Amino acid sequence: MTPRLAPFLLLWIPLALAGLGLGAGVEFMRAGDALQREGTTLHRIVSQRVEQHDAHLTSLAAVLASSNAESASFRAVIEAMQRFYPRIAAVELIETAPSGGMLPSLRDFDPAALAARVAALVPGQAVTLPSRTGSPFYALVKRVPDAGHGPRALVLVIDARLLTEPEGGLPDDAALKLSDTAGAAIVQQGWPLSAGSWVPELSFEKALGSRSQPLALALARRPALAELLPPGLLLGWPIAAGLSLYLLLTVLRERRASRRAREAVRLHEHDARLAHAMRVNTVGEMASGIAHEITQPLTAILSQSQAGLRLATSGEATPGELVGVLEANVRHARRAGEILERLRAYVTRREPQRQPNDLNRIVSNVVELSQRDLQERGVTLRLQLSEPGPQALLDRVSIEQVVHNLVRNAAEAVEAMPAARREIVLATRLADGEAEITVTDEGPGIAEADMARLFEPFFTTKSSGMGLGLPLCERLVEAAGGRIFVRNGTERGAIFSVRFPALATEFGVAAE
Repeated sequence: MTPRLAPFLLLWIPLALAGLGLGAGVEFMRAGDALQREGTTLHRIVSQRVEQHDAHLTSLAAVLASSNAESASFRAVIEAMQRFYPRIAAVELIETAPSGGMLPSLRDFDPAALAARVAALVPGQAVTLPSRTGSPFYALVKRVPDAGHGPRALVLVIDARLLTEPEGGLPDDAALKLSDTAGAAIVQQGWPLSAGSWVPELSFEKALGSRSQPLALALARRPALAELLPPGLLLGWPIAAGLSLYLLLTVLRERRASRRAREAVRLHEHDARLAHAMRVNTVGEMASGIAHEITQPLTAILSQSQAGLRLATSGEATPGELVGVLEANVRHARRAGEILERLRAYVTRREPQRQPNDLNRIVSNVVELSQRDLQERGVTLRLQLSEPGPQALLDRVSIEQVVHNLVRNAAEAVEAMPAARREIVLATRLADGEAEITVTDEGPGIAEADMARLFEPFFTTKSSGMGLGLPLCERLVEAAGGRIFVRNGTERGAIFSVRFPALATEFGVAAE
């Protein structure tokens, strides 16, 4: 798996699944709404049909009141009723006198229960009686006025299967149940639904509004997976999500790359400003030492020139004596020029020029620059230089700046110490193929909490420090291919080490 494909899949898979889940939820809600509509429609139809049963009984009772059960008009009404309403399986007039028998059309009903139900009714009242055999029939019984032989009742035997037959049809996977007031099922079609599917069940249940036929209609169905995830959703959404995510990630990747490029330019410019600011700051701190260094050769030139002038005017000077005076003046003038060149290199934004250099020479130059400042602080500088001096490929001025900064920090650390501890050891050596400069002091050392932050820009433990010295030292050393690190001494003080890849001595030393 490619690096770019992994994050794409980590985002696309959850997004695709979430979209499919949301789509399936919407389809499930649509299926539920459809079942509610179908159930409401069927409930209305069944309610109208049971109300027709009450109307039929009322019509039969009116005909019976003006004739008898054997009259042609009564039989004609029954025949017409059964012809136009096939769900009315039978129409009977029963008398519950002890001599009466159960008619064949009423064999599915309990005679005793039927007689008791009729006896409990008042004329004009109608009730339902369920089948005793569990068949899909129920009886609608209505008490009519007695004829002198005992209670009489009209009975409609209703085929509930035709009663609940929808006009538009139900889905093939829908289940239907029509139950009485006791909850016993009169009609069951596919009821109950089979269990074991993770898809939830949709349901509709509502009681009929008839007082004589208090039945309850219930529908249920479980949508198929293909219904919840149609091909358009199953294929279209992952593809659309993948394309959208790919375009989004592409745009974000381009913006991130552009931002990284701008950040790199900004950091480069920041580094350049930081280095320049540190060099200018270092010049201010080195001003007194540099002034002393320049004063020394100028004083020597003045002294030698005055001595040469006296010799020349006395008339006793030999040519060799005058030559010696002039040669001394040349040496001192060159020394002053080197000091000024070093100062100019510090201040200007000169790109580092990496050349083979002798670390002992770098240390010696730093000693000359630092000597006056150390004397004023009462600090002793002790050298431990290996011979021959370690060689490394670096920019001399930059590394002199690093070592000078470390020496100055060490001097500040030991300045408040007793006289015996006001000492700095500046050493060079070869260690594991690396050329190393170490600056060791006898100060209080570095707190463990500060150790990890020493090289952070603007972090300082000095009351008047800027926090730029050590970060700049680290950048200058790294620019030369080296590394700088610090540790506390075994007993006290701190040890700063600067290491560079060592060069073989055959490279020689860069010309001064």
